[in-house]
Amino acid sequence: MLNSLEIYQALNVLGFTLEAGKYEPSYASEHALGNGKYLYVKRKAEGVISKSPLVLAPDTISLREEIDSIPGLFCHWEKTKSTSYRRFPKDGSSSQYGYDADIESVDALKLLVELLIGGALPELRPRVEKNKEMLNVYPLNQILFGPPGTGKTYATTELAVKIADGEWYQNAVQAHQGQALRDVVKARYQTLVEKQRIMFTTFHQSFSYEDFIEGIRATTDETSGNLRYEVVDGIFKQLCLNAKVKVQGSSTLPISLNGRRVWKMSLGNTMEGEDDIYEECLANNYILLGWGEDINFSASSTLETIKSQITAENGSSEATSEYMGTAVNTFKNIMRNGDLVVVSDGNHKFRAIAEITADYQYLPNDERDGFHQMRPVKWLRTYAPSLPKEHLFFKALSQKTLYELKDTTIDREKLTQLLAPVESNDHRAQPHILIIDEINRGNIARIFGELITLLEPDKRQDAEDARALMLPYSKSLFSVPQNVYVIGTMNTADKSLIQMDLALRRRFSFIEMQSQPDLLAGITAFGIDVSTLLNRINQRIEALLDSEHMIGHAYFMPLKNIESAAEREKCLSVIFSEKLLPLLREYFFDDYERIGWVLNDSSKSKESRFILLQQSAQLPGLAELFPADIASSLSDRRFRINPHAFTSPAAYQGIL
Repeated sequence: MLNSLEIYQALNVLGFTLEAGKYEPSYASEHALGNGKYLYVKRKAEGVISKSPLVLAPDTISLREEIDSIPGLFCHWEKTKSTSYRRFPKDGSSSQYGYDADIESVDALKLLVELLIGGALPELRPRVEKNKEMLNVYPLNQILFGPPGTGKTYATTELAVKIADGEWYQNAVQAHQGQALRDVVKARYQTLVEKQRIMFTTFHQSFSYEDFIEGIRATTDETSGNLRYEVVDGIFKQLCLNAKVKVQGSSTLPISLNGRRVWKMSLGNTMEGEDDIYEECLANNYILLGWGEDINFSASSTLETIKSQITAENGSSEATSEYMGTAVNTFKNIMRNGDLVVVSDGNHKFRAIAEITADYQYLPNDERDGFHQMRPVKWLRTYAPSLPKEHLFFKALSQKTLYELKDTTIDREKLTQLLAPVESNDHRAQPHILIIDEINRGNIARIFGELITLLEPDKRQDAEDARALMLPYSKSLFSVPQNVYVIGTMNTADKSLIQMDLALRRRFSFIEMQSQPDLLAGITAFGIDVSTLLNRINQRIEALLDSEHMIGHAYFMPLKNIESAAEREKCLSVIFSEKLLPLLREYFFDDYERIGWVLNDSSKSKESRFILLQQSAQLPGLAELFPADIASSLSDRRFRINPHAFTSPAAYQGIL
């Protein structure tokens, strides 16, 4: 990445300098582009600024798609305020504001300037328009609804891949068909799940706000054994943070992990918002250890000499010198050049990966307490906001400042993937999808809380009427990004639909999934066409109940993969006995007479009926069970399921 001095020099060479007769602001260099447009480059009294040194004007938000598509330009679209940005408007306060950005090359800077002053970008604009088209094809919030067995959950796999990686999906459609296409789509779906660009959950009656957004969890520190309470992100908040992540770092050569040890390290107390140490480390390409106070350990080469020096110079207790000495010895003598360091952000996230490039150095600084122990590093990856631990770790991290990450803690394969070269021309916001199965089974008010408003397209981040809310546990502002999609599935036969329809109707697009008997065309069992059989059953259900209770084709799809006629008949009998009859009993509340109407039992011989009225010599008649006046007013409803009908061709043929 270009630092502040390099950007300043490049803009001057391009002719975009301070206007004549003006003076430079205190903490930024001002570059006039003409036509009332400006760029600012951050600066400080001593040294250069490496992290997000470029500041774009607030009105560039209207060019967000074009700017995000410029190779090597990373605009974070997060406000940065300073009175030094004097040509920018104020954000309702005393300070002007703009948007932070990083830039990789002078070529990227030239493209940005061309865009801001109205120049054409012939190579970039077609891709930008294509990206806009892809993003607008699918609604941000949609619910697939229909009777059971209509393939709602099945359809979410393909739909999620279409949204998340539309270009890949189009290529797959051209190269594959039928089951082969389904197989490659499922493989791609799984890859996107592993990258946490697709997440899946199922709502149920115990699902809560704490599971979905954030909550407080009690955990035990592995080192001290003490109980502590932490704010843990729920699945939806985690997905939204993933969607906002900007990745920076080297993208040239792959990095081998062979022979490298991997360490976890904390840089400052992130739980209390102390990020100044982390920012300093990023800007100066080093890592700092807080242990060791202001002692210079350059001459100490063993743990014992380090501990002795701590005791002699600081008068620390034996316990303190033991822990401090171990940390300093690890940092100075055990960590080697070429080792990797993962910088944690609390116990459930990480925010950077670095490679150690040089030996220990003592860093004097009279303005700061502690953090004098330094190792130079090369920052391989930085993430803003931080990534959840699931991207790299098998379990939560410890509060311990510095320790080695063993194979039981870190997934080295995922680490290799994170450090793989990144295509520099694809930095646009990628779609992230949350699939909520059985969305109507959860208590929507309890799960979404106040955030259900933020789902609306015009309330999303950077939208026309963008809104952000303060979360109750973390006390942080939260908004839903434009590149987050929510796909829900809803079973219309489930009566809880009535409770939540009003809550979601305005915010979700509803897409009906109907039973498709045509998908079963050509499949036969017991001498009948299965698609015709299903169609007739559904016609009777619709007449007796409604269309929302029809039987979905998915129940019969296993028959498509069976070649043997005998095996198909066996499979169909299992479908009827274990799937359809229980479902019909639920639909009709065990009213066997009406179930028999659906299966047309009244037109069959007694042996071919699925539902039998128990009339035999062993059973007493109604007159024997009740007084005459009561027996005469009753209709015998002692029905039973006939197990022999499930293997009888006449039972199925009689349905038609």
